[in-house]
Amino acid sequence: MNSLKVGGWMRFKKYITSKKKRGFTIIESLVYIFLTTMILAEGINLFVLMYKSYIESTKLTIKYNNYQNFYINLDNIIPDIGLENIVVDDRYILFLMDNKSGKSDIVIKSYNGDIVAKYTESGPIPTMIQNINYLEVKKKGKLIYLIIHDKEGKEFIKCI
Repeated sequence: MNSLKVGGWMRFKKYITSKKKRGFTIIESLVYIFLTTMILAEGINLFVLMYKSYIESTKLTIKYNNYQNFYINLDNIIPDIGLENIVVDDRYILFLMDNKSGKSDIVIKSYNGDIVAKYTESGPIPTMIQNINYLEVKKKGKLIYLIIHDKEGKEFIKCI
């Protein structure tokens, strides 16, 4: 009799153990795909915003470096010896040289969106900086201010 009870019990055990859950349901898979897609979309959006910010920052840095190089070059072309007089107008500055020095006069002015240095005795006009709106020159007492207005409306000021 014991064998019948055990045998009967073993027979039903197969059906009970075979109902174990294996794998994921369709709902769980869809939720996983949706959440993964949302996280990836936000990650890509963040990457694109950071890349645009990097590009804008690089362009701004290049522009500031160009303006700083302009002021450094201006300091190099303004002579320390032989300068007789400085003529200042709203749109240009003229450095008049002494006849004894043998150097030519220099005009710094804005021309077609560029700042150029024109030497009175030479032919070609070297461009010092490009893509500006205009150059403004102001004199206050013994100080002369060069103000570069860029196309975005920002001002870059140097006192010489």
